[in-house]
Amino acid sequence: MNCRAHDLIWIERGHLRAPLPGTELPDWVVSGSGPVVVRRANADYGWIPVGIRGKTKAERQAALAPINGIDKQVNPYSLADTKPWLNHAERDSHPVLMTLCRLATLLNGHLLRWGVTGSLGYEFATGEAQLHPESDLDLVIDAPNPISREQAATLIQMIGTTHCRVDIQLETPWGAIALAEWAGSSAQVLQKTNTGPRLTATPWADVRVSSDEGVKPC
Repeated sequence: MNCRAHDLIWIERGHLRAPLPGTELPDWVVSGSGPVVVRRANADYGWIPVGIRGKTKAERQAALAPINGIDKQVNPYSLADTKPWLNHAERDSHPVLMTLCRLATLLNGHLLRWGVTGSLGYEFATGEAQLHPESDLDLVIDAPNPISREQAATLIQMIGTTHCRVDIQLETPWGAIALAEWAGSSAQVLQKTNTGPRLTATPWADVRVSSDEGVKPC
């Protein structure tokens, strides 16, 4: 099973283990329900790093999930493929959904493979209401091949002004970068990798051979 950052997976909470030896997961994690999200980190063979969200903002926990214990998996791209926002009760009134309707047309028109992440992705996958008036729209674009800075700048310009804050990540084979940063003028951009964030001018370069840039600790 291939799991990537932002994928949602369903698993018995009792199968999860704490990320550090000798520590235990909080009771709210073990007794909770609902999917957990794959996070960006290294893990032992057979295990996947995940994050769990509770009922409050203070309830956020990292954990490890066994691959052979996964019951179901949903990725952000499949959520975009099914277009659940078209049938959402607030499609024409909520800033996030109004923005998504427009950006979906734009991204599809550029033949980009993209997906919905964050709280809206969780809502689409579970049916549990997550949106509130101040919600952001979090999207990811699958970018296995380089996207030029000029292409990124053109896309940002076409996105223009939106009804809500929008965070779009470009998912390269070695980690994610912000579309807005890649469209900017800074020589280097922040890339989130499995070993932590790094500043790089070449986000599509293999992090294992980019020793000149180094990996910055979290």
